[in-house]
Amino acid sequence: MSILSRAAPRQHPPCGPWWRYGRRVEIDALVTDLDGTFWATDMAVHPATLDAVAQLDAAGVPLLVATGRRAQGTLAGLVPAGLGDRPAIMMNGALARDRVDGPSFLTEAMATDDVESVIAAFAEVGLEPLAYVDHPNEDLVAGPNASAGADYLGRARGVRHVADLLDTLRSEPVIGFGAFGFSKDLLQPLADQINEAGWANALLGESLIEGGWGIMLQASGIDKQTGIEAWCAREGIDPTRLAVVGDGGNDVLMLEHARIAIVPTNAPDEIRALASVEIAPNEEGGWKDIPGILGL
Repeated sequence: MSILSRAAPRQHPPCGPWWRYGRRVEIDALVTDLDGTFWATDMAVHPATLDAVAQLDAAGVPLLVATGRRAQGTLAGLVPAGLGDRPAIMMNGALARDRVDGPSFLTEAMATDDVESVIAAFAEVGLEPLAYVDHPNEDLVAGPNASAGADYLGRARGVRHVADLLDTLRSEPVIGFGAFGFSKDLLQPLADQINEAGWANALLGESLIEGGWGIMLQASGIDKQTGIEAWCAREGIDPTRLAVVGDGGNDVLMLEHARIAIVPTNAPDEIRALASVEIAPNEEGGWKDIPGILGL
């Protein structure tokens, strides 16, 4: 189920040229992942990265955030950096906002039957997932046996604790699920089952906060690229004329569709293979090179 509102497309001038194989390449906007690219594990934005953002702003280059994080998690890092006014694709494409601190213009909710099937599949392996909803304050719903450590739930902002997860979610649109801090051997068969059944789009990745591995789910057919294309249609931007920064498995599709794919050198080899150009890791302020890459 998609809840979408559209405004009249806005026109943005192309930014400066980037040269590839001796040919001039222009882009209309820059899209960036957050974790591992824009900021490190503590969500601190490198001063050189902030300087690069200021250069993009001065050149009139739109900057779109595309992250697997929920809204409250995204705000936790962007607001202290003074970037809460940026447009954002969140929850791997299930949620989109013109400003990360504003209302959503796109919410991709899972079907009720799929929600029930996913919760049942988690229960079969002894887990109860965290649930994500589009709520202005409490966008993370945790049942009594939530699959995340107590430290995480104690630190996380926007958590709503409920006595019965499934009963709560029957009356509220669900935009995703997650579970973190488990073995890949446990989560991989679960992800395969969910993807094969078509209940949701399940992605695995290393869990930066909890350790071990994590699993994230959105409605079937939804990913960062679908969210990017919805934003481009809203803004009157050509989705084939984007520079994209990413480093993980949930960035593959947007990197493959990018006119310029920018990848940090510490990304996995299979992600680096998608790069048009590489930058230094975020701990070294590698994002600072992006304005130069774009010819600004």
